[in-house]
Amino acid sequence: MNIAKQNKKLVLIIEDDVPIRKTFSEILETEGYCVVEAGHGQEAVAHLEAGLRPDLILLDLMMPVMDGFAFRREQLKNEVWALIPVVILSADGHVKEKLEKIGGAAYLRKPPDLDDFLRTVATHAA
Repeated sequence: MNIAKQNKKLVLIIEDDVPIRKTFSEILETEGYCVVEAGHGQEAVAHLEAGLRPDLILLDLMMPVMDGFAFRREQLKNEVWALIPVVILSADGHVKEKLEKIGGAAYLRKPPDLDDFLRTVATHAA
């Protein structure tokens, strides 16, 4: 996949809830990021296999087809993909513990505070 970044940071959003995914995407694009969306982990793996190299992955945990846990296991098997920082997004009250279990750069509880969301993306998409 060839996406012209034009010095913009590229964020891959993996989220099955279309309105949430579109909202995150619109916010990030307004802030100057390039965004690629995936509705589940298997779709995200296909993007990575096609050569997509995002600066950051925003990962929902509970999704059909391939959930966030399975995606993360696949990501960590590939030494190049494993270098891409992941921010976990979840409405689960135990998201911090889940982050510790599967690893990642940070977590945000859904719905995230807009300032926290943008600050977290900016920090980890560096």
